[in-house]
Amino acid sequence: MPVRWKIFRVVCLLQMLLAAFFTFSNLVFFFQTGSFSPFIRVLLFLLIFLLSVLAVNILNNNYPDTPVTGKQKLNFNRLFLLNFLFLTFLFGIIFSEYRLLKTFSRLTLTPVFRLSFDLLISLLCYLIVLLFQFIILYGLYVLRLELYSNFMSKPFEFEKDQLL
Repeated sequence: MPVRWKIFRVVCLLQMLLAAFFTFSNLVFFFQTGSFSPFIRVLLFLLIFLLSVLAVNILNNNYPDTPVTGKQKLNFNRLFLLNFLFLTFLFGIIFSEYRLLKTFSRLTLTPVFRLSFDLLISLLCYLIVLLFQFIILYGLYVLRLELYSNFMSKPFEFEKDQLL
């Protein structure tokens, strides 16, 4: 397996850890407050987690030359499209965090990026999740193309017998 797919797997695993952390923390926040916003965030990070699991699953089971078909293809297409929708929510969370930090920075008369690391950590984690999500979405697109290409160029069993 090429190094790029090994790095892709590591990115997927890190994304799973971040998504699981945010899912559980928002689930706790949802039960504490009962508001609707944490529930949407739970769904958002759960879908991000599921897409990462699907990416690792496709990489492990289908690489190098088995195309994505059947139920796996259906799940892939649904999660892939839903994650594009939820990227907008992720951008909204990032802008909301930044606006909160900006308000806090005005109160303390400190520039936003000069605030303590403890205050910036959630914004940085959301930005990392966003970056990883773009990497995973692009990686899945390239992986599907590569799987299909490898499948189409793979010789059939009867062709192997003729070559010998």
